[in-house]
Amino acid sequence: MDPQLQSPSDSSGVPAEVGGWLVALCLILTIVFPVMSLYRIISHTIPTVIAAHTLNRILLLSVYSLVFSALAVLSFVAGLRLWLVKPHAVGLARRFFLTYLIANAAYFIFWIAVIRPTKQVAYAEMGWYHLVGPAAFVYLWHTYLEHSKRVRYTYPVP
Repeated sequence: MDPQLQSPSDSSGVPAEVGGWLVALCLILTIVFPVMSLYRIISHTIPTVIAAHTLNRILLLSVYSLVFSALAVLSFVAGLRLWLVKPHAVGLARRFFLTYLIANAAYFIFWIAVIRPTKQVAYAEMGWYHLVGPAAFVYLWHTYLEHSKRVRYTYPVP
């Protein structure tokens, strides 16, 4: 490994490499999130757009496809940069998490504006999938990036 990437205080015994939970994060960002997003878009969203009869539904699902395809690409790039131990990889991962959270909240608001649901259960379901779930995911991994010794030693601040 490049000597510049190793922390001068490696006396703690934590190796300056991608391992442990950092590998899990890299796998999630590089493979799991993009594959799940694209699978959902291809298997559910696109067929629903094709079968849609209202302009509002077509608009909503088209925006969903565009936003979450872009998030899948950003996730892949952030995960790959972490995996390859590139400079500023942790910053890009943090920006991905923030973008992911904002995109989900914005889509939730857009959904309310376009669909104008009347049933509270619809709000609860969309809130769970676009606010609660993403917030928990972002909190978990952002906290890991902030407090992990492995992350600090693998990606030292210049």
